[in-house]
Amino acid sequence: MRTLFILILLPIKLFAQNWAPTGAQWHYSYYGFFPGYVDIAYTGDTLIEGQASKILTKTYHGLGWNQSITSETFGYEYTYEESGVVYLRYQNQWDTLYNFNAQVGDSWRMAKQPITNVVAQNSRIKVLATGNLNINNETRKYLVVDKCDSNNISLGWFNDTIIENIGFLHDYLLPYDQFDGAVDGNEGGPFRCYTDNNFVTYKPSYTEVCDYIMGTEELTANASFQIYPNPVSDWIQISLNVVNEYLKYSIYSSEGKKVQTGQMSEQIDVSNLPSGIYTLLIENQTQNRFAKVLVMR
Repeated sequence: MRTLFILILLPIKLFAQNWAPTGAQWHYSYYGFFPGYVDIAYTGDTLIEGQASKILTKTYHGLGWNQSITSETFGYEYTYEESGVVYLRYQNQWDTLYNFNAQVGDSWRMAKQPITNVVAQNSRIKVLATGNLNINNETRKYLVVDKCDSNNISLGWFNDTIIENIGFLHDYLLPYDQFDGAVDGNEGGPFRCYTDNNFVTYKPSYTEVCDYIMGTEELTANASFQIYPNPVSDWIQISLNVVNEYLKYSIYSSEGKKVQTGQMSEQIDVSNLPSGIYTLLIENQTQNRFAKVLVMR
């Protein structure tokens, strides 16, 4: 008697998840000393301990230390989505990045947390409200969330909205990053826009093009200069020899938006600017120069 073994081949769809589809790309304003942006792009698939995962490549685009435009890949993230929960790989384990099954009052530990003195390592994301949005003729879940301590008590400085398959509406993709306590150590800043091959660019609060750094004219800056004090709260002091050579100044936010302009002077009033990192550009008929300014209240 013969036993007939029949091997049935069933299609295995390793990457049926909606998270990070083909062409997925996020843009974030850079939150550091030089103007620019960070893009995070889905660049491939991999298996980690048997788990089908997606590779997200992180690249900085903007001014470098030599004052020229640079693009530099600075890291990778490994993620996957299962039943409405997006996971992030960190230190050989999978952390919850976003949980779209969460209900009001639920919380989860913030993913990928370095040890810092700004946000405790066991800080949590707590859900304040849930709902649905229609974006590009698609219905997507959203969560209004707050960042809390390990006892689910609000940290008091932040709440935001997380949109299904997009992430934070205003914050960086990785929720801990802007609070890691470093002046120029952060990977990325506020959300600019998201797109993929089947989803029209979504940028609900960013007015420039996704890859905006600064205007072409401003990027001709080829020399830096010193200011004091830095950090500053009220008045920037500029040496007299610099003032005599340059006619006017402009101040740009970390997103590359012009927030102040005027005629050159030994003192520039920045008392009306909120705390943050800015670029001060001075110019004459032949040359632009810049300095980084940290405004602190």
